[in-house]
Amino acid sequence: MFTCTLRSSVAYSVAVLLTVVLVACAGCRVMSPKTPPPTPPIAPVTQVQNTDETGFYTAFRPIMPGEQFAEPIPERKTPKIEPNPEVPNPEVVAAQSKVEELNRRITELETQLEEARQAPPPVVEVEPMLLPEKTANTPARSLPVINKQGVKVFADESQNVRIEIADGALFMPNAWQLTASGEETLRAIAAELRAYDAKSVLDIEGHTDSLVGDPSNSTQKHEVSSVKTKVIMDFFVNALRWDISHIGTSSFGHSRPIADNNTPEGRERNNRIEIVQKPE
Repeated sequence: MFTCTLRSSVAYSVAVLLTVVLVACAGCRVMSPKTPPPTPPIAPVTQVQNTDETGFYTAFRPIMPGEQFAEPIPERKTPKIEPNPEVPNPEVVAAQSKVEELNRRITELETQLEEARQAPPPVVEVEPMLLPEKTANTPARSLPVINKQGVKVFADESQNVRIEIADGALFMPNAWQLTASGEETLRAIAAELRAYDAKSVLDIEGHTDSLVGDPSNSTQKHEVSSVKTKVIMDFFVNALRWDISHIGTSSFGHSRPIADNNTPEGRERNNRIEIVQKPE
């Protein structure tokens, strides 16, 4: 009887102990942290370039897991437009060619005119001869009146108006520059000649005595008279606005004296300028 009671007591104790152990295990499981479930591997984050309908990049966004990486859209390049060469107009080319030819011709003519102005006139050797004095038998005609010292007006054998001007009335001594009184004399002469015959042609003659420069060099005397006539012609054209087509010059040097070169008075008369007015 005692043995049975002992066995029952032992069985009861074992049952209680197992119950306590089970309860403790259950409590430990409840109190301990739960192990999280394993997570799938995360794909590396990359960026994709979004483009609009024009093909230009607008934004960037990361590629999400499972998406496929988009290939970048190549950059658009605007084709270079080469300018078309202009086809020359034949009429314009012909006109330009004609203008260039005319300009070249004008340049040539201006050069020839300048050379003609600067070149001395051809020297013509003429034996000196004493011109006859004006006599009362010379036909009288109406002549311009020029009241200037050293100026003499008369009509020659061809009935041309001839104005004789002493060298000292126009130029400075031993020089080729016009004096102020010489310019005033030329202005008065030009005014009278215009009033007398506006359409006439003038010939400016230069004369010297036999002792100007080198007495044995007749060419030098022609050059002296030539320079003086050109100075007067330039004054008529530039200062007095005389038509250049109605004026010319002649150089005679000492070949046409009107007085004796052996006396100072005669040489003074031979050093002169004569302006001849001829009908057109």
